Amino acid sequence: MNKIYKDAYRHIWIDEGDWYLDLIYCQKTLDKELNRERSHYFFVEVNGEIAGIFKYDYPFSPRETEIPKALKIHRLYLDSRYHGTGLAKVLMEQGESVAIENELENLWLEAMACQAQALRFYEKIGYQIVHSYILPFERVLPEYRLIHIMKKTLQSGI
Repeated sequence: MNKIYKDAYRHIWIDEGDWYLDLIYCQKTLDKELNRERSHYFFVEVNGEIAGIFKYDYPFSPRETEIPKALKIHRLYLDSRYHGTGLAKVLMEQGESVAIENELENLWLEAMACQAQALRFYEKIGYQIVHSYILPFERVLPEYRLIHIMKKTLQSGI
């Protein structure tokens, strides 16, 4: 994650993201997330090499706006070598399949407003912005703190 996350986000942090990586990927936090029943965490491998991570949580609704019967795509980070390969779409489809299997009605995620490529990707696969807020991390440069909650409603009968 030190390489994958920093390749995409180092420019938004005053410390290149070191604080965030230490907070989110320290052993204590990782153990806590792995032990939550609603959390599902995966290493993504391609040809025996780690290409990134994928994590989803369900049932889970954001604090900021109600999204009932929902699965959150919590983390999807891929090494830049795999951008544009279709791998992210496959992973998002996997999340959608899990939601359908568990009779959930919605998927949601949070996306940084400054990540135009990610926003276009999510919109292309059916997600819409339903709420925006300012991320309360002081180490994020002020011009990059806007974050969007994006939602996709599943079609019934699929």
